Amino acid sequence: MGLMKTSKTHLSNEDILSYIANYEATDVREMNNLWSYYLGKNTKIKARKKPDPNNPSYNLSVSYGRKIVTTFTGYGWRPGYTTYKLTKKNESVEEEDNIEESTLTESDEAMENLEDIFKKNKENIKTNRMGRNIAICGKHYELVYFDGVLDEELKIKALPKWISIDPREMILLYNFDPDPKKIIAIHYYKIQEDWFKVEVIYPDQIEFYDRKLNKDTTIWTLTIEKANQQNYFKRIPVPAYYFGDEMSGLIKSVKDLIDAYDILVNDALAEFDRFAHAYLVMKKFGLTDAMKKKEPGVFDKALKLLKYRRVFEWVPADADIKFLTKDIPFQFIKFMTDLIREQIHIQSHVPDFTSEKMGGDLSGTAVERLMFDFENVVSSVEADADVGLMERLELITEGMKKASIKYPDPWDITIAHKRNFRINLKEYADTALVLKNTGFSMYAITDWMPDEFIPNTRLELARQKKEMDELYSQSLNSVPEPDKVNEEVITDDIEEPNQEELDNE
Repeated sequence: MGLMKTSKTHLSNEDILSYIANYEATDVREMNNLWSYYLGKNTKIKARKKPDPNNPSYNLSVSYGRKIVTTFTGYGWRPGYTTYKLTKKNESVEEEDNIEESTLTESDEAMENLEDIFKKNKENIKTNRMGRNIAICGKHYELVYFDGVLDEELKIKALPKWISIDPREMILLYNFDPDPKKIIAIHYYKIQEDWFKVEVIYPDQIEFYDRKLNKDTTIWTLTIEKANQQNYFKRIPVPAYYFGDEMSGLIKSVKDLIDAYDILVNDALAEFDRFAHAYLVMKKFGLTDAMKKKEPGVFDKALKLLKYRRVFEWVPADADIKFLTKDIPFQFIKFMTDLIREQIHIQSHVPDFTSEKMGGDLSGTAVERLMFDFENVVSSVEADADVGLMERLELITEGMKKASIKYPDPWDITIAHKRNFRINLKEYADTALVLKNTGFSMYAITDWMPDEFIPNTRLELARQKKEMDELYSQSLNSVPEPDKVNEEVITDDIEEPNQEELDNE
């Protein structure tokens, strides 16, 4: 898969039908296959045919695709682990200090408005879904729109929103520029098996169609429903997220290894089945009463009873009965399954957190060393995803502007990604002390601490300032007045002479 390009600026009905048909025959077919592996319905083992109907055979799927995708999304795309911080440009240190002191307890109004829109759109969940979809399919799309009506002056009366789009339901077309730009988006989704809604989005307008299947000719037809609907964004409002230029995802590169793992597991079960139903060798022995041997089905009935009861009847004194069995190659099966399972994690670059390597009381440095390969993949995907997240921010803030809502400059917002892994707070505390003694500011140290421990840097600094002010106030109240100090000193240190001592003097 890669970027789909065209030199056209407008599509005819035939063009739209052709793009959808080609997309379903190639990209959608591949993504459906990858999605099956994520759901644990591995296509190759499910389609495996029994070599002999009398031989034991299994078609069980091991959902390893789901395991590596869940590990990836849980580590880098857990809901709420993508954060947005407003960073102002061209400010001096003094100005930054003043900003911290004045805004520690309340957020900037523009950011509050943006955060409110994020909450209403369930941004944390949709960003998590994005991470999951790019891990499975290699790409993900969103559609930004206005949920409301327009007045005569074309001002928006509703907040901008966005929805997650299944990558199997969106075709994004780029031009042939050196840095390709989106020029057309085709969003189609199923109403019934033979009826789809189609939205074709251009920079200046949107067209709506009905795509229906003619059952007599098995040919799809396209009928326009609405035309020339204005696109107020003046651009394609479809943020795109890709797993690298090749859009491969995590499952595609290890799908053959997962198939091999399925075969090993299923063949091991078949071997156990063969062992449990071993061959029976009998000498000078009959399965049933000799007088009933000629009755139809008598031997089949006797075998079934023997299989379930495990009891032999009609055993002569000189009979020889034994089972012909073979050893199960346990060590070989274990070696091969361990080898392939390890290769799945090595080739997908996703570690197995249930392995012995990840156990024990590891230091932060040891964990970072084990996570090095995985971190390379996650950080690379995040860099690609930030392009889509920034585009989403631009579209949302543009919508806020049209809705006359105070909005932040999207390029003043820093997108940060947290990690979901074990935190050694003692190591962080020791390092923070070293940083403080070295001369780093409290803001830098507090902002560096894990977000699970300090989720809001400015709020934490405000709490620290409040505690320091309270301690300072208490220390002032505890200091006695100067006169009282002198009086106490005189009273405590100098004893008044009694009358006898005065007379002697």
